[in-house]
Amino acid sequence: MFSYDLRDSIKWVYIYDLIRSDLGFNYLDDYNASVILNMLIRRLSNVYEVEDYLLELISNSHVYVVGAGPTCLQELKSLDTTPEVIVAADGALRCCLDAGYIPHVVVSDLDGLRVGDLRYSELVYVVHAHGDNVSRLLSYVKLVKGPIVGTTQCIPNGVLRIYGGFTDGDRAVYLAYYFRAKTIRLVGFNLTNGVIGKYSKPWLSTDTVASISKLRKFKWAKLLIDILSQHVPIYGTY
Repeated sequence: MFSYDLRDSIKWVYIYDLIRSDLGFNYLDDYNASVILNMLIRRLSNVYEVEDYLLELISNSHVYVVGAGPTCLQELKSLDTTPEVIVAADGALRCCLDAGYIPHVVVSDLDGLRVGDLRYSELVYVVHAHGDNVSRLLSYVKLVKGPIVGTTQCIPNGVLRIYGGFTDGDRAVYLAYYFRAKTIRLVGFNLTNGVIGKYSKPWLSTDTVASISKLRKFKWAKLLIDILSQHVPIYGTY
């Protein structure tokens, strides 16, 4: 079912239907969230200009995608080279900052970010709409200081896009692929150890055991990264 172009947004709508069916999510909830996000961002930035910037930034680059797993800070601090491009997944933004790096892009459904994380005008914020983050969209999108692009897991409407992926982490990986990264290195991806890193949610002060629903999402994330690894070199554990 994944033999087609992984940059084809319409084919991703079919994949999202499979994921919703497996996890018990509701299409109308996702659709309503996408309508709201489109209304919120359509006048905030020019999506074509932001995409041109992302293509210039990422194309033919060695991209580090940072997840919010338990090992993210340790891995970042042990890097022996400065990353060319950094894409942070949700709360991994704070992990990057704690390690002394300012990412170029943050991919987020906003549930891992604090208000203060929205103030960086030099970051591109790729904000995702889904059925249970409407309140975050309404509260946080207007506070974003950097360029913003909205993504959806329904048929794209208005200025919204689909770059692929499902969770913040694997969506960040697919974003790098979509904009034609030469290689992708994963940092802080711990999809199989059953633990949520403390950077994953604003209220966490320590790593915590993953819920069953989170583990099911992680299985999809791992599958999608496995598939993508056949199309672009991906380094690092996950």
